[in-house]
Amino acid sequence: MSALVSVFCLAYNHENYISRALDSMICQQTDFPYEIIVHDDASTDNTAKILREYEARYPDKIIGLYEKENQFFTPDLDYLEDLLLPHASGEFIAFCECDDSWEDPLKLQCQVDFLRDHPDYSMCVHAAYRHIVGTDESEDEIYPAEPEDRDFEAPEIISRGAGLFATNSFLIRREAFEHPPKCFHSDDIDDYTMLMYAATKGKLRYMHQPMSRHNDGVEGSWTQRVWNDPEKHILHQKEMIRLLTGIDEYCKGLYHDAFTAAIAAKEAEMTETEYLAAKKRGDRAELKKKKYAALVRRDRDLAFRGWVRRRFPALVALKRRLTNH
Repeated sequence: MSALVSVFCLAYNHENYISRALDSMICQQTDFPYEIIVHDDASTDNTAKILREYEARYPDKIIGLYEKENQFFTPDLDYLEDLLLPHASGEFIAFCECDDSWEDPLKLQCQVDFLRDHPDYSMCVHAAYRHIVGTDESEDEIYPAEPEDRDFEAPEIISRGAGLFATNSFLIRREAFEHPPKCFHSDDIDDYTMLMYAATKGKLRYMHQPMSRHNDGVEGSWTQRVWNDPEKHILHQKEMIRLLTGIDEYCKGLYHDAFTAAIAAKEAEMTETEYLAAKKRGDRAELKKKKYAALVRRDRDLAFRGWVRRRFPALVALKRRLTNH
């Protein structure tokens, strides 16, 4: 029997997380068949071994794909569409990387029910717990912290950007996912472009109930590889600007104001990242460039305020009391 939902999972050196992730997907309570397609990108730990054990135990649910060589840096390769989609039979696509998990056994059923009943919607997402590795799960925040279910329009998705929703909250119609125009393609940006493309195909529904957990700070994760490396972060921001510019053209000005604001925010973020990288290198010539003038003034002002607080604590305390009154 063909699956109604295909769940896409990426795994790389996730031996400490993959069991919880797979268990959270296997235990979904549904009135329809679903499949879990897991791509192991040549892990060097026990991830593939654990995956094979699960695949043997749940042959009707889990499809394991195993690479002999790591594919992460392969140019022009779309992991999801090129490596996983050819194995998928589902009408809907869901996502859960193997260092994350689902937290509600009715997650898939709730989202599928909604999309079945609302054919004008291309996608359904929900709130998630954000867990910082090394902290207690009781401290996890919920994001996005919206008080009730509601629709998200394209301009808001564009302006609030990548990371607005946890990727493992996505449920998307297959026709709103596969074969997007070239301007939506990127080697390292999937969730943001996926949201924007789906928004061109139909409406997007948000459910405020947190039904998944995203782990931040996992060793070897995308964040550690890219976001925490200034040089790679700069390249990422340039790629974001390229994508936003191309998608704006594709949309023929329909959301031009939102794209313009998003591009300006990315340019400002890139400038600050370049500035911090130059500070770290001690590159005085680079720091003298005009584009960093406002950031230099800001840091000098912060340094001066810090000096005042240390040198004249009583005066600062008095000012605070007077200001509060």
